Amino acid sequence: MKTVLKIEGLSKHFVSRSGPSWRRRESVVRAVDGVSFELGENEVLGLVGESGCGKSTTGSLIVRLLDPTSGSIIHRGLDIACLPETELLESRKKIQLIFQDPFASLDPMMTLGEIVAEPWEIHGIYGPKERRNEAVHLLESVGLDGELSGRYPHELSGGQRQRIAIARALALDPEILIADEPTSALDVSVKAQIINLLGDIRDTRGLSMIFISHDLSMVRHISQRIVVMYLGRIMEYGPTGEIFARPNHPYTRALLDAIPVPDPMKRGKRTIIRGEALAPDASEEICPFYPRCERRGADCDRKRPPLVETGRGRFAACLYPETEAVR
Repeated sequence: MKTVLKIEGLSKHFVSRSGPSWRRRESVVRAVDGVSFELGENEVLGLVGESGCGKSTTGSLIVRLLDPTSGSIIHRGLDIACLPETELLESRKKIQLIFQDPFASLDPMMTLGEIVAEPWEIHGIYGPKERRNEAVHLLESVGLDGELSGRYPHELSGGQRQRIAIARALALDPEILIADEPTSALDVSVKAQIINLLGDIRDTRGLSMIFISHDLSMVRHISQRIVVMYLGRIMEYGPTGEIFARPNHPYTRALLDAIPVPDPMKRGKRTIIRGEALAPDASEEICPFYPRCERRGADCDRKRPPLVETGRGRFAACLYPETEAVR
């Protein structure tokens, strides 16, 4: 598989300040800490983990809405992480982001046609009349009536608004689409429609996608590979089917065990995460999952497990990886 995006050692650290001014304490919060993975051509890569694990921050770093503390974001041989703000405009044509909340990501003062056409205006593509016509065609390509182009976001449902956000992201014909929990604010029936739409877009346009979500069932349906994150670090990384069948990391197994099943009587033994998570500013020389792991050993609190290969195309950051299949 040809690689279109390579992330190497990507980190984003924030300085946290607490206490009164005369006794102010500063600490470093590692929101994303040394993340590395690759995205293949025409591939959907699932980025999963619980809230606060750094998924959305990683997506924002890739499109440079946030500047990384360190690391590389290599697209077609160009390191986006090193580009100055003045040179980002061209690279942003090829990597687009669909935001999580369709109620907040659309300008309420612009018509739907203006929202979809705004990327063309920014990049100097098409004239005014052509932009209006192309906006209608793009609305129709995401399953909306072209006549809606004169309406405003508040006149649409949540699912329709997310389709507008998808249309806007597709306007510049990107190579990579980053979908940041695009269905979390939608009803169950509408979620399925949006997921099917994204799958159709990938097939017809041949683009690659990073699908960020905490819904593992949805990620299993749409992605070919999965990256599992916890407290800003990658815990496990590999083909979707293999990870769901035989997770190597205890955290991944706990996430899979939390997926609801139709018949509770058929549920096997569950791995329940207990204990408190590490503080965001805890020492980096420790396994981030150590306080909550049932498999922890004597050296887990003294050594940060590296992300090592555990099988063909599979990686896990665990000193004592699991080998049992999911029951």
